[in-house]
Amino acid sequence: MKYAIGSALLLTLMAGSAQAQSSTDNAMNTVLEHGETRPLAAIAAVRLHNGHPVYQYYGGFSRRDTTGTVPVSHDTLFRIASISKVVTTIGLMQLVEQGKINLDHDVSDYLGFRLRNPDYPSSPITVRMLLNHTSTIRDGDMYVLPPGKTVSQFFDESHKPGTSDYHFSYHDDHKPGEYFTYCNLCYGLVGTIIERVSGERFDHYQTHNVLEPLKIDGGYNVKELEHPERLATLYQHQPAGYEAEVDTVPLKGWNTDALSAYKIGTNGTLFSPQGGLRISLDGLTRLARFMIQRGTLDGTRLLKAETIQAMETPTWTFNGTNGACPYPLSAYGMSLFLLTGAKDTNSRPDSPYRDYKGGLRGHLGDAYGLHSGFWYNPKNGDAYLFAADGFPDYDQEHHGQYSSFSKIEEDIFTQLSLPFK
Repeated sequence: MKYAIGSALLLTLMAGSAQAQSSTDNAMNTVLEHGETRPLAAIAAVRLHNGHPVYQYYGGFSRRDTTGTVPVSHDTLFRIASISKVVTTIGLMQLVEQGKINLDHDVSDYLGFRLRNPDYPSSPITVRMLLNHTSTIRDGDMYVLPPGKTVSQFFDESHKPGTSDYHFSYHDDHKPGEYFTYCNLCYGLVGTIIERVSGERFDHYQTHNVLEPLKIDGGYNVKELEHPERLATLYQHQPAGYEAEVDTVPLKGWNTDALSAYKIGTNGTLFSPQGGLRISLDGLTRLARFMIQRGTLDGTRLLKAETIQAMETPTWTFNGTNGACPYPLSAYGMSLFLLTGAKDTNSRPDSPYRDYKGGLRGHLGDAYGLHSGFWYNPKNGDAYLFAADGFPDYDQEHHGQYSSFSKIEEDIFTQLSLPFK
């Protein structure tokens, strides 16, 4: 099921490498067909070495409806979940480079309303704290609001401490900047800051300033995709069959009239900066090359090399007590996990495969039945990129054998880590 079009590198591999590919294809077929409790809907995966694709796999289907079954391809657009945070941060860091945003400044001045954890009224929450999940802001029972609402409403007096819709830590003895708790709402606030500083709606800003310059197909607004026919529906595989979770046809998005009345800079959660990017494996490949090449791609520079390095530099490191996270987390930069091989917050090594030697940084995604991976090593140009769709409910997923990744993620990493030439 290996994708066989478009990579001259794959066609020139030596016989031994071709044999390894065939073996890897068979192993990936097994992962797809056996899945978790039930078979997965799709796997799309790419391995880079020295910044170039050396292996690609596309198996399963991207969509099933009354018109038929659409196979997964290199240009299939997935709602890629939290990998979106990396692309959101690239957009923000352009404004940082322009001197319009200071990472260590109080976010209140950028948001246009005072934002303080009531437990720590004298401790400012900074932009950096939003990016590294140490702000003391919590997701609560929701972190996306529709048009007509404002992000300030997440924090008004109607939300009481100790309730499910309260969006701050409460009496946990950790002031802003000290304790890691993964927070999607923080990136909705980042999206709002981008809007207020740039004067452009978040989805449009990201398209104009990140995706188009990098020639990456996709976007955060499902109703304005250039190629909606490439969009995958995300499924959960339940006992009764595959159940569509998001991006079904006809496509659903915010009402046009509601968006036309939207006031830019009041609600950056509209297009899910934390998880709403639709992107293909082609797009993830270009994104990985951009990061590996330190902010430039095909002659286009979006960020300085030192800015990429700043994103990758740990701003939080686990010391045994200063964070909690269900994912393989031992160190975090700004929107980027650093897989060091050390013990994570779950007392497991953050190693994606056995005999891992470190060096990868990136992000995972986990939403609507999809698990995704965007992991790269700038020192050797390696990258491990994948989207796997059709997981069952969370309580039916198999945990990894040696890490806080899922077992399927470990299996995919293991196959992609083979020594392709």
